[in-house]
Amino acid sequence: MTATENRWQVVLGMPVAGLLWSLATLIARGPEVVALGIPMTEALVYISLGGMAQTLLLWVGFTFVIWAMTRAFGGKVAILRLLALVSGSAPVLWAGAPATAYWIYGTAGQTAIAATLCLTALALFLRGLAKDLAIDLGWPASRAAAVVATATIFLASFTFLAI
Repeated sequence: MTATENRWQVVLGMPVAGLLWSLATLIARGPEVVALGIPMTEALVYISLGGMAQTLLLWVGFTFVIWAMTRAFGGKVAILRLLALVSGSAPVLWAGAPATAYWIYGTAGQTAIAATLCLTALALFLRGLAKDLAIDLGWPASRAAAVVATATIFLASFTFLAI
């Protein structure tokens, strides 16, 4: 059974992660927002729009990289199906996305737990995606894990070089 069989996960997976990222960013940056004199509700709207746009772009971008890696490993899957698989695996990011925002924007010295939660959620997300991809394509788990690992390494390398 894949995560996409639970339709609420597909519909809400990535959008909720984006909203939670935005809320955690606002909480972590709250003192700065107050110092700028911006009302918190207005700041929430702006930060949520940015967080949702960022999450949407990450979702689509990651899906296209997974699609390319799947093709490189000899598989064929529709982009929309992959979008559903990625979003269906995303509920674990509901804890990971806010932890990541706090890790990035939080007070120094208090982010070790956030970093641990972030990396754990990422590992569980990637594991769930590999499992669902294996089931969906009828592949061995190792082949699907290789696709997800290759895509993750590619994106991590790209991100590191872009910094």
